Amino acid sequence: MPSGVQDNVVRLLRGLAAGSIPLTHDGLHQETPWRTVVHLRDLLMDSGVLPRVDRQLLLYQRWLAERLATVEDPEPRRLLQHFATWHQMRRLRSKAEKGPLGRSQTNQTKQEITQAGAFLARLVGRGRTIEHCRQALDPWHTEKLATRRPAQTFLRWCMRTGRMPRLVLPPQVVSQDEAPLHQHHRLVVLRRVLHDDSLPLWARIAATLVLLYAQPVTRIVLLAANDVVEGHARFPQRRRAHRLRAAKRGCEGAVLSTTTRG
Repeated sequence: MPSGVQDNVVRLLRGLAAGSIPLTHDGLHQETPWRTVVHLRDLLMDSGVLPRVDRQLLLYQRWLAERLATVEDPEPRRLLQHFATWHQMRRLRSKAEKGPLGRSQTNQTKQEITQAGAFLARLVGRGRTIEHCRQALDPWHTEKLATRRPAQTFLRWCMRTGRMPRLVLPPQVVSQDEAPLHQHHRLVVLRRVLHDDSLPLWARIAATLVLLYAQPVTRIVLLAANDVVEGHARFPQRRRAHRLRAAKRGCEGAVLSTTTRG
């Protein structure tokens, strides 16, 4: 262990032992460096000293505090804090009760705060407040539609709680190919993914399922071990993602098996 890391561990343990650092999640939440604190917190939860709390939830709380500290205007900062407390944290805690949170879930939550902050900063720059925001939201969204779409969660919350007028949000635009994949082209691509050993195995299997079953990737990654059997595949709505391995037996005789993702 590097000397700097060891010094931080010793400092934290001494603080906990002396009582200068409260032996609570909130007490550790105030300490730095955060990586050392996270590791120590995990050890304390594993040993039963601290109650079990979802790791991703704790990391998000730390990120949120640091993010809000960068918002200079007090009113937008207060609004973002309320949104995080009464909407985001409630939603994350509800999901954490059903199972461990994934990083993608908290990443999406971070994007909601980031883009909501960008929207509020735009209003401040134009001398406006969200209570009097009566202009159409389309211009702001259409500049960077994919990037700014997470702000809609915040805007809907503001409308629902009476913090801003009810305005029409831009609909989600789904782009599609102008023409479907021709059957001959589909078979050419299928032949390649079945026989080209230079491609990663997981990518070949995922591509095969797309080409054979016309399933979106978002559903393929949810396949569980008992969803893929010889000659058949079931596509669940919600399952923990598993990696797939395949043993090639020609085009229509491919046998698929799975191993748990590491």
